[in-house]
Formats: sequence, structure tokens, C-alpha cells
Amino acid sequence: MKKYIALVLLSFVFISCSDPHGEQNGYIKIALENFPTSLDPRVGTDQVSQRMHQLLYRGLLKRERNGSLSPDIAEKFWREGKDRFVFELRKGIKFSNGKEITAKDVAYTYNSILQGKIRTIRKGALWMIKEVSASENMVIFKLKKPYSSFPINATLGIVPEGADEDFGKHPVSSGAYFLYKREKEAFFLKPNPFQYGVKNNGIIVKIIPDEVTRALELKNSGIDIVVNGFTPDIIEELKKDKELEIKRGQGGNFAYIGINFADPVLRNRKIRLALGYSINRDEIIKYLMRGYAKPANSVLPPYLWAYEPDVFTLHYSPESARKLIKEAGYSNLTLHFSCAATRLSRELSQILKAQMEKAGINLKTDCSEFSSFYMNIVKGNFQLYFLMWVGISDPDIFRYIFHSESIPPNGANRGRYINPEIDRLIEKAEVTYELRERKRIYSLIQKIIAEELVYIPLWYPDSVAVFRKGLKGVKVYPNGDLTFIKDVTY
Repeated sequence: MKKYIALVLLSFVFISCSDPHGEQNGYIKIALENFPTSLDPRVGTDQVSQRMHQLLYRGLLKRERNGSLSPDIAEKFWREGKDRFVFELRKGIKFSNGKEITAKDVAYTYNSILQGKIRTIRKGALWMIKEVSASENMVIFKLKKPYSSFPINATLGIVPEGADEDFGKHPVSSGAYFLYKREKEAFFLKPNPFQYGVKNNGIIVKIIPDEVTRALELKNSGIDIVVNGFTPDIIEELKKDKELEIKRGQGGNFAYIGINFADPVLRNRKIRLALGYSINRDEIIKYLMRGYAKPANSVLPPYLWAYEPDVFTLHYSPESARKLIKEAGYSNLTLHFSCAATRLSRELSQILKAQMEKAGINLKTDCSEFSSFYMNIVKGNFQLYFLMWVGISDPDIFRYIFHSESIPPNGANRGRYINPEIDRLIEKAEVTYELRERKRIYSLIQKIIAEELVYIPLWYPDSVAVFRKGLKGVKVYPNGDLTFIKDVTY
């Protein structure tokens, strides 16, 4: 496969895209792997849509590179009591149509979701909000109960009052750029004329699903930059091109093996521990990820404030795995591993099969089309599976993935893990506002999850930008955010 990739990239004679109208002069050309599902920030929840929203919209707060939150449209915010947040807006920030962004626009953005005026799954994420109101230049959020992680929900892109279900087809921007033209496989964005700070003439976002085609476009100047859009093998080939640069940094995603706690075999901790000891993560990171990853030990990435490094950590020991399997009462252990039919997942499944065989585990692998694979995971029709959590920015994810009330379809506790102590700690953290105490609680949660082996942690993939030499202002965000693009120039 690696030889094939190299031959493709070296042998293709690619005809770069011409621009008969001269519209690309001074524009930064970026590539995304799929079309956004919606340009409406209230509706599009997939990763590509969220990247487009970062270019087109601003929220009350914005997320910094280290995962912290800072004011954006809001000048400041504060909490009144335990269930009320107040945001005071900056003056003079305007939509791309010249209208000033007001508290009524902000309240409408949230209320259109909460009141069902817009059909969107985001309503579930805003469950803690009882009501949103506007008073002069202030927005007041009344919560159903105290909820310490509420501010992360204030990063939602703001739309004008009255924006309807068709808004995503003709968006009015509150951010650095606005959409001025859309072609079959490209979006043309120009700087918002009523805001400041954009250093380039605009952006052309090209939708290129095929990874090799993206690489060829980059090599032949058809695009200028790709962020987190290449597998490690492709990155290694692109490193050989003297006209390209690579910038990498800490990633915010988490690759893991999920375990079905409803399965009588895997309910035994000795079996789960044997699984962990049978996997050589260092080898996987070196050869499969080509070094573009770091070993993981928690769902939370290390740069987040709530991350706890001092947890039970697995190491490679097939001898220990064999001993534990025997102690659990098994002489021949067969387990089934499910994954999506991507190249990375298929290669990982074969590596795991070979590694576990040394520990006396016969791993049966099934890599299927994603929708079929995912449906089985949600229904609980699996023993082991491989997936990745993307864009983790707050420890409130623990309720979604570990609380007993979050078993599908109510959440993503796909492993059917039930632990009353974890439920109690999650609920306690949610109503605790003192940061030191919250961190202590979240540390306890991570220690228990690691000790119980709810997941088998694998790696945190690096965040990687590949771009044309001479491009200035490129920054690497852990989640592959594109907010830095407004500062990019040649």
C-alpha cells in the first residue's frame, strides 16, 4: 500500500485548476474531505460543517488553542446565583449585511432551537437551558438546574433574528467571512466588510473526498493547505516535496477500543485487563500511525484543564495476558472485533489480530460499511469495536459516554457501562462551580474509568497541517480548527 501511494503521487501528471476570472488572486485555497451538511450553525453538527461555521460565524465565547474559553461577541459574562448566566455584548459587531448584532439576535439563535422552530439535534445538547431572554445589550440564560459546564454551549454561532429553516442556503455571516458564491464543488468566501482583522482577500474551500487527489492538488498548487486531511502514509510522502511544509501539534481526538459490558465474557475485569496487556500500542503508533500520535490514557486530551495524568496505565505484556485469561477460567478465548471499512481500521484490525494471538486470544475481525457498523454498535451488537472521539473540549462528555442514563438512544454509553459511583460523581461535578473541586471530581472519574477498563485507550492522533511553502500565519489547533485562516497570507 505504501509503495502504491508513492507511485501514484510521483507518476501523476496533474493539470492544475485554471482561474479564467482571476478570482483566486490573493485567496487562500483550502480542501475539506466532504460537503458540510448545513451552513446553518444551529443545524450542521458534523466536523466539516463545524469547520465552515468557524469561518462564517462568531459565538458569545470562542475556544482557544488550549481548550479554554474567552469572550468573542460577548465582552464579558458572569453567573448570578447557581442557575443564571448573563452575557454583555460588545458594541459595533455587525453581520455581513451591515446590521449590528444585538442581544435579540443571540436570544433568537438559541430560542429557535429550544422552541423547535428549527429541526436540529442540537436541541439535545442544550437540554440544561430553561429560557433565554434579551435585555438591552445583555443576554440572560436561565438554567433548569445548576450546570457548571454551561459556558461551552456559548460558542454556538449567532444568526440574525428571524433566520428560518432555509438560512443555511443563503447564510448571513456573523464571523470573519461571508459566502458570496457557491459552485458545484467549492465555496467562495470573502471577508466580512463590516468586521476587521482578515489579512487575505478571501478563501476558496474545495471539497475533495479522495485523499490522493487532495495530495495531488496540494503538490500542484490547486490548493494551499490541508488540515488533518491526510493519513500518516500520505504525510510521509508529502514530506519529500520541497515545496511543501508540515506543521504538527498536540491533537484533541481520542482513539480507543470500546467494550461491551453486557457481554458475560467481557464483564470479567481479568479479561479486559488481558486485552489491554495484549496490545502493543507503541508498535501501532510507530508503524501504523508513523509516529503521528501519542499514547492515550484518558478520554480527555492532556491539554485540557481537567485531564488527570495519574491513572492506571496499560503496558504490553502478552505473558501477563495469558496468565489472566487462565485465571479467568479460559483455555481458548475467541473475541469479535468490529470496525468501519476504512483503510486505517482494516490495518489496525490485522495488527490487533496478530498481537492478540501472541497472548492466546483468537480475534475475529469484521470491518463493514460505516452506517451498518455504527448501527450495530448503537444497538449493542458487538463485543469489541474501534472508534475515535473527535473534538473533545470539556469534561461534560463524561455524562454523555459513561452515565448509566446515557445508554443509546439517550446518549453514547455504547458499552452499557453501569456504575452508581460514576453516576454520582458526574452529577456532583455538574453542580459544582468551584474549579479546584470540579477538577478533583473529574480526576476521580478518570481514575475509576481507567481502573475499570471501560475503554482500552489507544492514542491521541497529532493535529497536522500540510501547506505550500511561503504560506504565513499557519497555526495548528488540537481539533483542526480553521479560525487561524483569517491571519494566513503569502
